[in-house]
Amino acid sequence: MRVPDYVFMGIGGFLIGAVLYSGYYTTRYEPEVKYGYAIVGIGVIISVIINTWLDFFHKASDWFRYGTLLGYSIVALGLIIIIRERRAEYGKEAKDADSSRSD
Repeated sequence: MRVPDYVFMGIGGFLIGAVLYSGYYTTRYEPEVKYGYAIVGIGVIISVIINTWLDFFHKASDWFRYGTLLGYSIVALGLIIIIRERRAEYGKEAKDADSSRSD
């Protein structure tokens, strides 16, 4: 069963969006990692563009498409987990700061 092209592009777009959102959210609280996220973002965009070009113009095999989609999904999942953990940590710090002020 061949993965439809729009699914392949959608997951690639999701990966780019996850990197952009993760980078935005992280650099808001940790500006020192801005250049690192810029480099990661450029790498992800290059990877998505090259894999999409190869798939559309050279009709890659199904194992290549599934492997690429699996890799994209794992990276995006990792970025989502990072954001959730940071939100939880900053939420906990904000609650601790509020409770110490009210004492």
